[in-house]
Amino acid sequence: MTPLLDRKKALVVCVEDEYAVAKPMNDGVLLLVVDIDHTAYGGNTTTRQRMKEHLGGDAEVNVGPMASVVVTVPWSGSGEAPVIGTSVTAPAFTALLRGCRMAVVEDLDVGEVRLEPVSDGDGDSLTLYYRHDGQQQRIKGARGNVTGTGEAEGMPTLQITLQGQYERMTLAETLTLSVTDQADEVPINYANTTLNIMGHQAIGEAFSFDLGNTVTHKNKMGLNAHRISARDASGQMTFQAPRIDEFDIFELLESHQQVNVGAVAFEHGPVPGNIVGVRTVKTQLSGLSDEDDEGETQYQVTAKHLPDQGDDELVLYFK
Repeated sequence: MTPLLDRKKALVVCVEDEYAVAKPMNDGVLLLVVDIDHTAYGGNTTTRQRMKEHLGGDAEVNVGPMASVVVTVPWSGSGEAPVIGTSVTAPAFTALLRGCRMAVVEDLDVGEVRLEPVSDGDGDSLTLYYRHDGQQQRIKGARGNVTGTGEAEGMPTLQITLQGQYERMTLAETLTLSVTDQADEVPINYANTTLNIMGHQAIGEAFSFDLGNTVTHKNKMGLNAHRISARDASGQMTFQAPRIDEFDIFELLESHQQVNVGAVAFEHGPVPGNIVGVRTVKTQLSGLSDEDDEGETQYQVTAKHLPDQGDDELVLYFK
């Protein structure tokens, strides 16, 4: 028996024109990935209960079969430098973000691509082709959530968790695609990365965000759909503790008299075509704890990213 090799995995993504109507695999985008976790057969279960003249269990029945993937991609740009007023190129993995209720906005005036949250309609859905050492599973109607992480002297990543309609694994089709429009990531460090918290230029150790989508599987009479029904963006930042006369974080943290909010900006990458970032407009610092950093104090701060005009609480950009 020949074993399946765990490192021989790939993911192809297609943005659907109509919900759960599959696109052909070779019409999609082959992604550069760091890791893929895959659940081929999941869903809610119930027990088929039977009375018997003896002891023993009852069979379990899957009442809402679905499949899911957790894909980690390098948090990087397309590798194509923008030309102001003429062209911008989104990294290939933005197709995954469209399945997280985010819209692609190409801003030629400033030379960047933005991924902005969307509230109207159902949002885009995806057909995924999960490939594993000569086998594949097609997952239609997929939607999900995205998180991002960057830590000093490490490589930044985005992690997208998606779920969709179940189909049985098959032998893999011939793949004719190749990876395009994904640059190699660069490390989080002094030369490449900045973190600004409400006007304070932080000496940052780590930054993370969670778009906070609530994804549900609606499996009812006349309906089989995966939907995003709510969003609550949050995050965490770890940085060198500033003195109060430099940046009074405790005044901003307090919420028992009033809620204080401000903008947060994380930007990474010194080379056009591989600059990525996050912008918020109304971030509330919601919790703080001390950490020891080789004898120096740093703060780990939790945050809630709130909307201002709507669909603007957390924007990803690439330039």
